[in-house]
Amino acid sequence: DALAQYRLGYMLALGQGTEKDLEAAAGWMKKAADQGDASALLQLGVFHLQGAGVDRSEAEAGRLFRLAAEKGNATAQLYVGQMYLAGAGIEKNEVAGLTWIMAAARAGNAEAQFELGRIYATGQGATKDTQEAGKWFELAAENGLAKAQYTLASNLMAGSGIAKDEAKALDWYRKAAEAGMAAAQRDLGGFYLTGSAANQPDFALAYEWTKKAADAGDAGALSNLGYMYYTGKGVPQDDQRAAEAYEKAAEMGLARSAAALGALYEAGRGVEKSDEMAADWYRKGGQGGDRQAAARLAAMIIEGRVAPQDEADGAFWVAVAAGEGNADARKWLEAKAGSGSAPAKARLAALIDAGAKHAGNDDRAIALYQEAAEAGDALAQLELAKKYAAGDGLDQDYVAAHQWANIAATDGNEEAVKMRDNLSKLMTREQIADAQKKAREWIAKARGKG
Repeated sequence: DALAQYRLGYMLALGQGTEKDLEAAAGWMKKAADQGDASALLQLGVFHLQGAGVDRSEAEAGRLFRLAAEKGNATAQLYVGQMYLAGAGIEKNEVAGLTWIMAAARAGNAEAQFELGRIYATGQGATKDTQEAGKWFELAAENGLAKAQYTLASNLMAGSGIAKDEAKALDWYRKAAEAGMAAAQRDLGGFYLTGSAANQPDFALAYEWTKKAADAGDAGALSNLGYMYYTGKGVPQDDQRAAEAYEKAAEMGLARSAAALGALYEAGRGVEKSDEMAADWYRKGGQGGDRQAAARLAAMIIEGRVAPQDEADGAFWVAVAAGEGNADARKWLEAKAGSGSAPAKARLAALIDAGAKHAGNDDRAIALYQEAAEAGDALAQLELAKKYAAGDGLDQDYVAAHQWANIAATDGNEEAVKMRDNLSKLMTREQIADAQKKAREWIAKARGKG
C-alpha cells in the first residue's frame, strides 16, 4: 500500500511515534515513490536535495520532482520550475521553469504565486511586468502567505508597481504582523511611531508592534525601541533601556544603532560616560556606513579626545569627514601631511584628486601620492599605479604602474593584485621583468631603512 508506505516514511522522518530514522524513512518513501505516489516522489526528492538519509543529488531530486509535477503535485511543480530557472540538477531552461511555476501558481500554491510575483517584479526568468507581479503577490497574500502580504503592503505603501494606498497597506502589514512576521511588526510599529499626512502617530500601537518585533530579535525594531525609550514616545523615558536596546541592535550590525549608542556613551546617558566606548561604537557605525557616526569619530580624533588606532586609522576617519566638507577635518589632514604623515598625505591627495578638475591641483595630488608611496603607504602606491596606468597627470607607463601595484600587493591588497595581473596582460615579458626588478629593489631598500 503506497499510502501506508508514505505515512510510515513520514513518521520515521519526523520521529513521530517512533525513533527518528532518515535512512529508513527514505527507504519507505522510495517504495511508495516506485508505485507512483506523488507525495512520496516529492519527499524523496527533498531527501536527495538535502542529502537526508540518501546521497545528495540535485539531478535525482530534479528527476523525482519532475515525476511528481507531472502527476499534478503543485509543490513539486514549483520546485522543478525553480530548478529549471537556476539550472540546478536540470539543464537551465527559463521557459520550462516559468511554465511549471505558472502551473503551480494557477493550482493555488501560494509559494508559487509569490515566486511568480517575484519573477515578474525583477524580470529574472520572464519579461518584467509590475502589473502582473502585483496580481500574483495579491493572490499569494490572499492565500495567507505572510511574506506576500508584507511585500504587497510595502508596494502599496510606496506606490511601487501599484497605486499607492496607505489604508490597504496597513491592512496587509497588520495581517502579516498578526501571522508573526517580525519585519511586518517592525514596519507597522514604525508607521504608528511616525504617522503620516493622513494618520496621526499612535504611540501605544507603535510600542505594541515594535516590542513584538524586538522580542523576535529584529534589529530595526530594537533600534526603534531604543529611540522610543530615548525620547519617551509611547513609553516612560529611560536612557538605560534605550542603551540596552541600541546595544542589542548594534551587536547585530545595525550601523544607526551603533551611532546612537556612541552618542549615549559620549554624553553619559544611560551608561557610564566614556570617550573610548563612544569612539568604539562610532567606529562600528562608521564601518557600517553611518555618516553621523563617522563624523563624530573624526571630531573626537581632531579634538584629541581619543587616539586613533594608528596613523592610517586617524587619517581615514578624518578624511571621511573632510570629504563631507568639514573644514576642521581638512585642516587636520593638511597639518598632519605637513608634518610628514604618509597616510595623511595619501588621504589628502585623494581629496585633492577628487576635486582636481575644478581646483586645478592635479600636480599637488600627484606629488603627495608620490611622497606617501615612497614612504610606504599602500593606498598611495595603488593610486600612483592607477595614475601611471591611465596616463592621468603622468606619462602613461605600464612598467611604473606594474611596479607600484606589485608593491601595494605585498600586503595582500586584492585590488592591487588584480591590477598588477591585468597590467601583465598588456605588457611584454621584458617589461614585466623590468617592473618586477624595480619592485624588488624598492622593497629591499624599504626593508633596509626599516
